[in-house]
Parts: sequence; structure tokens; C-alpha cells
Amino acid sequence: MIRMILLIATFGCVLLTGCRSESEEIPVQTASKIIIKAANADLTTINTPTDPAIFTGNDILWFNETTKELRFQDNISIKPAAFNLPGINFYIDEEYLFSSMTYVNSSSSQTFNSLVLYYDILGNKYYLTDGYPEVSVLSDPQKAQEQRNENMQKITAEWNIFIEQLKKEDKYK
Repeated sequence: MIRMILLIATFGCVLLTGCRSESEEIPVQTASKIIIKAANADLTTINTPTDPAIFTGNDILWFNETTKELRFQDNISIKPAAFNLPGINFYIDEEYLFSSMTYVNSSSSQTFNSLVLYYDILGNKYYLTDGYPEVSVLSDPQKAQEQRNENMQKITAEWNIFIEQLKKEDKYK
């Protein structure tokens, strides 16, 4: 009788610990098609496929298009070498999409009216914005915003491809 109880208890334990619900399954991590590489000094020459990536979509946790925040898996671990480059190029696989100024942080005194990777030092947050700083602090905000809109209009189709890829990879908020 005791053997039968132990056998049933053992069998029950194996069944309970060996089963896993679908919600507990670990998702399969697939390689991201998003690749970000260093731009050449003139920002117009497209990289070759052998140029190393600064980061990939696998490094991106999510992008919020409303706030423009780009959250990395570990914001502190983004490669500092990228900050000394004239710009970065965005690719899907090896297809060039668009360029961005590499790194602008909240202590910068320069004005940019094109896409920038902006780092908020105090908040430890990155943003992909249409320019830096906010137009509200500029002497001619209307003119600056017009220039930013024009520059973003030039890359609208490529930007949409980038956003669609983020959505496919479940990295879009």
C-alpha cells in the first residue's frame, strides 16, 4: 500500500513539474534585420556589407514613436565609440535606409535640423528626433521646424520601412 502511494505521488510530481503552460514558454529570439553602422565623414557614402555594426535591432528593446524614445536592452552599454562618429546609417538587412547625426546630448550647444540620436544625460534615455534642441528654445522656431519637416519628408518612405520592421520584430510602442 505504501509503495502504491509513493508511486502515485512520484508520478503526480513528474506530471506537475514536467508540464509548462503556453504562456510560460520562452520565445525564440530571432536575429534582427535592423543594422546600424557608422557613417563616413561626408554622411553620403553608403557603407559596405563588411563594415561592422555599431548596434543592431537585437540591442533595441523598443521604440516609442509618440515620444521618439529609443530604449536599448541596456542603455548604458551602447558602444561609446559611436559617439565620436559623424553619423550613423540605418539598414534593413544590407539595404540602406537613412542617416542620422550620431550623438547629441543635453549638454550640446549646437543646433541640428535633421534626424539625430539624442541622449538625455539626466534621464539616461535615447531619442530619435527630427532635430536638436527643441524648436521652442530657438530664435526662429517656425523656420527650424519647417527645415526639420522638410528633412523628415525626404526620408518618409525609408522611415516607414524602419517603423514596419520594428513592428515585425515587436519593438514598437
